[in-house]
Amino acid sequence: MSRRKGAILVTPGVQGVYRPRDVQPLGTDVPQDQAVGVENAAFEAEIPNGDPHAVVQSTDTDSNSSGFASIEDNSATPSSRGNGGDTNRDIKVVEVVPVKPDAGKGTADVQLKKSINLLHCTAIMVAVTGHSSVFISPAAILGLAGSVGASLVVWLVGGLINLGLALCFAELGTMLPKAGGPYAYVMRTFGPLAGFLIMWGYVVLIAGPFWAFLAYTAALYIVKPAFPECQPEQMDTGVKILAGWIMITMVALNCVYMKYVTKIQTLLSSTKIVALLIIIIAGFYQMAVGNTENLDDIFDGTTQEPGKFAVAIFYSIFSYGGWQVMTSLMEEVKNPGRDLPLSVYITFVIVIIKYILTNVAYYTLITPQELLRSSAIALMFMDRLYRPVSPLISVLVATTSIGALNASIMGHSRLLFAGARNGHMPLLMGMVHPKYLTPWPAIFALLVWSLVMLYSGSVTDMMEFISLFSTIMGIAVVCSLLYLRWKRPNEKRPYKTMLFVPVVQLIINLAVLVLAIYQKPHRMGIGLLILFAGVPVYWLGVLWRSKPKEFTSMIEGITVLIQKALLLTKSQ
Repeated sequence: MSRRKGAILVTPGVQGVYRPRDVQPLGTDVPQDQAVGVENAAFEAEIPNGDPHAVVQSTDTDSNSSGFASIEDNSATPSSRGNGGDTNRDIKVVEVVPVKPDAGKGTADVQLKKSINLLHCTAIMVAVTGHSSVFISPAAILGLAGSVGASLVVWLVGGLINLGLALCFAELGTMLPKAGGPYAYVMRTFGPLAGFLIMWGYVVLIAGPFWAFLAYTAALYIVKPAFPECQPEQMDTGVKILAGWIMITMVALNCVYMKYVTKIQTLLSSTKIVALLIIIIAGFYQMAVGNTENLDDIFDGTTQEPGKFAVAIFYSIFSYGGWQVMTSLMEEVKNPGRDLPLSVYITFVIVIIKYILTNVAYYTLITPQELLRSSAIALMFMDRLYRPVSPLISVLVATTSIGALNASIMGHSRLLFAGARNGHMPLLMGMVHPKYLTPWPAIFALLVWSLVMLYSGSVTDMMEFISLFSTIMGIAVVCSLLYLRWKRPNEKRPYKTMLFVPVVQLIINLAVLVLAIYQKPHRMGIGLLILFAGVPVYWLGVLWRSKPKEFTSMIEGITVLIQKALLLTKSQ
């Protein structure tokens, strides 16, 4: 078959054209310079014999593309055209899914599979909201709050803050149901630089440390029953090796068995509920028999420093955090207008009540001083209650952490996927496996960064950075909601929260952020520095188009190599 300039070749040897999805009818040819850059442009190709495994390959090299290239980078501009308007620039198609023949004609279309219903949505939210924090972070919150009563107030306030933020996210998530979550909201409202900083901060300050934290927690609770007398630092190497294996295994499952992973998520989230119910019921029993001395004068010793209280709320924001990943899965939710807000209400009613009751249960058998020194509070509680049950609780806590890790893998990777579609990440991050319909490169990239965080030993130090960026991101999203309410009041909103919710959220989060920076200027300053380091990265990777030819050729070669390795190794 002869080669036509400006065309796209599809293996095996067929030509195709772009068409803007939902704009041009199937079979309508659209010139490259009109189709490229259209949001959600799909690739339409003639595929011999209805072959569902045809994979796009590049035919030319782009001498002026960016290392963080997007579809827009490959458009045929007047300056790049030769005689007769022909162009030697290459259009790189990075998303191909199985073909569904239409009227005897195969078409390749790209979209994430809508496989998440209300049950799955709620299961993901319950599993990832608070993750395994209630088994670890009570000591940190108690140390800052100063008393049992104040710590319980912090747990309540943190839950209500997160509920309000989740409702704001729900409005924007149903209004803009595209993969990307807060990144998509902020970029649409405040522009590409602000959106890029949200994505940069989420990947660097949340996703990597969060995956590492969850995997480490699961591994620690698996190993601890076998070595009950050992402290965590004495088992550190073995725990990290097991944590790395857990992380890699969950990534593999998400890449290949997405349909079954969503079903497994329901089971994993139920283990968390079972573990908490055991602790709560045991706590009620201990109170019934009179073990309430640790709950007397519960506000005695409460801190008088607003800064410490603000940092305690910071920890509680982290302790309830994780639910944000649900908004990154909007393209995969069957009915986001109904399912997202409902899952938010159901989740937070469950989580707030059970977390406060769990903390109360701890104090029936553990003194505040003992709790401050414990790194595995649930195990200490069960040892005091009935030692033979401790291994069961250990397994349940481990599966809880694995469930949160699983939900995070499903959500965080979609953020990079969305960034690639907007030219804010390399083309590689926007590729989808044609059979499993999951963003493999984005998942693998986050896996590598998470492993770096796991083995660097800095997971604990990054917890404050996670809280810092979570607060900044919440402020940015609330501002986006208020701005869109003002500028676009008539735009369709399947769900609309009450106006006082975003207003109160903005005031509270700003106050907490300012007080936390005042209390810990050095640590918070480092976190802000890491966040704003994304500005030069944005300039180098996105804005700087005239990179050296050698660099762009290397990037293109790596992209094609990985694309072949992941997409062409297919079985009929």
